[in-house]
Amino acid sequence: MKLDQRNRPFSRNRHRQIAALIFVPLLVGLLVFLGTNLSRELRSISTAGADNLLWTTQQIETEIANFALALSDAAASDTPDTDNVRLRADIALSRLLTVEQGAAQDLFPQDTAPVWRQVIAYQNAIIDILDADPELTRDDILAMRELTQDVRPQMRNLVLSGLEAGTQQNESRRLAFAGQLAFTGAIAIAVIIGLSAVLVALYRLLALAARRDAELWVSTARLHSTVEASLDAIVTANEAGIVVEFNSAAERIFGWSRDEILGRKMEHTIIPQRHRAAHAEGMERYLKTEVPRVVGAGRVELSAVRKSGEEFPVELNITTAESVDGQLFIAYLRDISQRKINDQKLIDARDRAEAMDRAKSQFLAVMSHEMRTPLNGILGVLDLLRQTDLTQQQDRYARLASASGEILLEQVNEALDITRIEMGSMKLSPHPFEMRDAVKGLLDVLTPLAQEKNLSLQLQFEPGMDRTFDGDGGRISQILTNLIGNAIKFTDKGGIKVSVDGIHSADHTIATITVTDTGHGIPAEHLEDIFEDFVALAHSEGRQVRGDGLGLSISRKVARLMGGDLTVQSEVGTGSTFRLRVPLNRAPSGSVAPHKQPVASAAPSEPQTSMSVLIVEDNAVNRAVLRDMLERLGHNVSEAANGLQGVQAAQKSIFDLIFMDVSMPVMDGIEAVGRIRAEGGLNQRTRIYGLTAHGSEEYRDNALAVGMDAFFTKPIRFSTLQEVLAEPTIVAPRSEDTPLDTEVIDDLVAALGAKKVHTTATTFFAEAEAAISVLIDPTADAAALLHRLRGGAALLGLGGLVAAVDAASADDIDADAVTDLREAMAASQDRLWRHLPMPSPKG
Repeated sequence: MKLDQRNRPFSRNRHRQIAALIFVPLLVGLLVFLGTNLSRELRSISTAGADNLLWTTQQIETEIANFALALSDAAASDTPDTDNVRLRADIALSRLLTVEQGAAQDLFPQDTAPVWRQVIAYQNAIIDILDADPELTRDDILAMRELTQDVRPQMRNLVLSGLEAGTQQNESRRLAFAGQLAFTGAIAIAVIIGLSAVLVALYRLLALAARRDAELWVSTARLHSTVEASLDAIVTANEAGIVVEFNSAAERIFGWSRDEILGRKMEHTIIPQRHRAAHAEGMERYLKTEVPRVVGAGRVELSAVRKSGEEFPVELNITTAESVDGQLFIAYLRDISQRKINDQKLIDARDRAEAMDRAKSQFLAVMSHEMRTPLNGILGVLDLLRQTDLTQQQDRYARLASASGEILLEQVNEALDITRIEMGSMKLSPHPFEMRDAVKGLLDVLTPLAQEKNLSLQLQFEPGMDRTFDGDGGRISQILTNLIGNAIKFTDKGGIKVSVDGIHSADHTIATITVTDTGHGIPAEHLEDIFEDFVALAHSEGRQVRGDGLGLSISRKVARLMGGDLTVQSEVGTGSTFRLRVPLNRAPSGSVAPHKQPVASAAPSEPQTSMSVLIVEDNAVNRAVLRDMLERLGHNVSEAANGLQGVQAAQKSIFDLIFMDVSMPVMDGIEAVGRIRAEGGLNQRTRIYGLTAHGSEEYRDNALAVGMDAFFTKPIRFSTLQEVLAEPTIVAPRSEDTPLDTEVIDDLVAALGAKKVHTTATTFFAEAEAAISVLIDPTADAAALLHRLRGGAALLGLGGLVAAVDAASADDIDADAVTDLREAMAASQDRLWRHLPMPSPKG
């Protein structure tokens, strides 16, 4: 029990005593008020005012009678006394006016109003006669007598009504006075009873106070025992900060004995030196404003000091209580030094675990990179080996080795993906893509695998999904490859069905891709286990029935990274259904880049036009493999071991193509490409392809921003290299730029056909106009827009537009620069339409 709660009974008794002391004066005041009111009523009844009013009312009739008598005498006399008539008229009219305008008017009831109107008419008629002629004639006297005789009956009735009303009013006052006397007597009796009750209450309060005093002694003893048994230190101090109570736990915690510390100030004993000023300030503020800074704030953590001078952390809570000497502050303190030590141990353990996790992720990332580097060499050499004359058995061995290398590379990529996801470094690469082309392309590749197991592979495609979307199509294809590949792997009979549909809004679509198989199914208790890393379910005989290590785990994490999810429903013996939901933005039709036609030939028997190629790569094996591939295709190759050597080589010689590794010593590939593009040297416009053993997402944005034309993840295979080299080459700057490179256009027409080139050019000009329109927007990425604009222009041989883009500065785009770009684009478009063997769409 807190001290302030324990004192509540005593406080209530004191409140009752105060109420009793206040009640007695109130009763006395009430008696005085009633006596005064009674005296005032008595004086009102005792006055003669009412009698005077009745007498005045009665005199009206008398004076009217005297006036009538004077009129009769004057009418009977040959020489009438007109002065007496006027005197009696004035007296009668004055009396009548006194009653009409004085307090006597209140005596008459409301129903006498018509009579009063007749009396007032009579009064006005007499006044008119008297004022009409100073000398009253006999006719005037006779007229006034007739009027007076007519009004006397009404006047008598009026006087009688007034007398009756006055009598009733006097009677009412007497009755009210009697009621007031009775009420005053009742109040007096109630006061006497109340005073008796107060005396009884005071007696009971004295008895209760005595009983409470005894209970207080018992409660005090109980509280003392509780305080002494508390494991927390309890320190009580008064308003001056002097310790008045100190329990046994406080003695153990602080090292002070109770006798030593009582009477001493807290700030000199248990409060650290650095907190004493704040403590004094808080006490002063509380005593002045009664708004404490700590009191009532719950438990807080502070520092305290032991008698030995050792400072240690405590958990503090403060309450207050009233005492006869003022406020008491009761502090509950708990030594939390051991808890702090344990907390720090947990924090250290957590930090070590996080450091180990980061080290694991870093180790996996480094190992993935280091494993991919020699794999680049192995797969490259195997590609070169397969281009030589091999026996049937040697070709079989080479194909087996390549297949094993591909599997190992896929596992390395998965390990790298899971590492990037855990480290939060995986980035998506949204771009326009055709959903039908993406899904159908996967099914075309995987159909032979299904046919080998006599399985059907069907596609059900909602027409509304046959459009262009803006999203990471590569990651969606990765997930679907894993889902469809697993379905084929774990299905022995029946088939696999792929369904594509979606929920559409104005600008967005929630795409749903469902892969359903007729395999063995997955038990309900293991539906979530298959999405864990390195989990594979198996029969009792050891044959794997579901799960593939990292594939499903990565697929779900990538789906959620894209804002969607990957779920599964399954029934043992029936099959499984995997459902991928991904939100996608809808892109304008025609925004997908034209598909590049791969070079079909796998043998370099008829090499393309020889190009000068620079390889910038720090790994000697990778350089040697890539060099052999290029030379086998009939190209001239130069090498550089780091980015600085690559920049120096680009300053000395013109190259048709540069392969640039991203991660290198001395100078990395990003910086090297930036210098080549910025310095305006011989190879400012040369195609530069980036290569990395890391995931492409980490460097793609930076690589494209500095001017790389494309970006590849190692190893670059022989077939991929053939496709890359089949693209039109952007040659190095010539002494004079031509507005239209007809040779490049003719090569494109020969390779793709005039119609395809025309369609591609139309799409490019539409996208170029859109890019130029947003260049002046300060929030736009001008550098990236100009780079894409330049790449497309160079691909189509639009030298004039390339020169205009090179002249524009990404850091200083204004209205003039936009106008120059539009003029250059219009001129290039006009020349292109004239050169192409197809009519302009305008004509």
